[in-house]
Amino acid sequence: MNAQTPRRIAVVGSGPGGCFTAQALRRHWKDTEITIFDRLAAPYGLIRYGVAADHQHTKAVTRQFDRNFGSDDFRFAGNVEVGSDISLAELKGVFDIVVLATGRWRDRALTVPGSHLDGVLVSGDIVNALNTVPRPNLPMPAIGERVVVVGAGNVALDIVRFLIKTASDYVDSDVSPEALGTYLERPAREITVLSRSPIASAKADVAMVRELGKIPGVAFSVANSSSAAEDNTLGLKREAAFADLTAIEPDEARAQVRFVFGATPSRIVGTDHVESVHLAEAPAGVTGSIRADTVISAIGFDVNAPGHWHYAEEYDFAPSDGPGRLECGLYRAGWLKRGPVGAIPANRADAHQVAKEIIADVESGRCPVEDDPGGFEALPESVRAQAVSFADWQQIDAAEVANAEPARTRTKFRTHAEMLEAVEDLRTNGSTAPQTAPTHSMVKGQS
Repeated sequence: MNAQTPRRIAVVGSGPGGCFTAQALRRHWKDTEITIFDRLAAPYGLIRYGVAADHQHTKAVTRQFDRNFGSDDFRFAGNVEVGSDISLAELKGVFDIVVLATGRWRDRALTVPGSHLDGVLVSGDIVNALNTVPRPNLPMPAIGERVVVVGAGNVALDIVRFLIKTASDYVDSDVSPEALGTYLERPAREITVLSRSPIASAKADVAMVRELGKIPGVAFSVANSSSAAEDNTLGLKREAAFADLTAIEPDEARAQVRFVFGATPSRIVGTDHVESVHLAEAPAGVTGSIRADTVISAIGFDVNAPGHWHYAEEYDFAPSDGPGRLECGLYRAGWLKRGPVGAIPANRADAHQVAKEIIADVESGRCPVEDDPGGFEALPESVRAQAVSFADWQQIDAAEVANAEPARTRTKFRTHAEMLEAVEDLRTNGSTAPQTAPTHSMVKGQS
């Protein structure tokens, strides 16, 4: 280790953006201590709580992060919220480099008249319920039989796929049994997907469209399909994928999905609850009013909504493809840098770019490191005591797997407090706790 090697690095946020950045830095600086903080007791953020429950294979990326956390100087510090338990200034004071990777998660909501009615939902609430996001833990919102999905990107198709799948499609997944069971008591039968774009420029990946066609018992139709230009290879592939959907003829359709392109909702109508959705301009062959009891928006994230980065309000977190440097020693990565776009591979590429930038800043002398600031061990004792270690998390993980309901890989703890209770029991008695309501908590402010 020399003067151009940082001794202590902190990463705030243990989702893919944070973990990939830490991993890349570790590969270059093998003797540097890296601590990854998270406000939750479980690591991996979007991978654990955002990836669709029927895409379990995607979650396997965490195995490589597990190996990193197995190293003595690669630390997980869960249950520590920067801005509440410790300030960003304190963190910067004891680490050579701090990387912020806390993501963005708040859905962009519909703003048309009637969007306040009961039955108008955001896709994030459904995804959170299915993935048992613990802080806060929210139940599956009520979904009716006639659903309008606004948006035609990958999140919208995730929602459509969930609406038309059956219980058997979630075998060996980690989906919340309670949330899935609530929905399947009365699943949707008519689903209309509204996209303001034509098929050729819609955001859905072709593979996601094709995946819909593998679900039996569903009839598909497509309205207002304008042709892509001959040199638009991706647009032509997307059109072909939708055409393949419409060619499916199930013997008995238990659900119908209609995609309407070039359509934008102008008003949601109802007295107290959603009754219909009116279109700003009905495409040819499409009625201007669609009967519905539920509207689900999947139109992206509100990048300006207040979030966990309240701990650093003095910095500009506008989405950017530029440098990750906020100032020497302080960087941002992942969705907190680029905005809420792109899946895990995009996060990996961006994280590697930020890591290269950090390395270049330090080794070129542009942002030199000073004397050893102390790192995690220099934090207040109260913070270190409440931190959930990776070994603690492994016990939570083992308890979730042991408590898995039939045909599930795991049953997640429902609340953050329950996870902390399991950790406390381990520390006290040397065994993990069952999933019971906590009698005490490590959560700040709870008792």
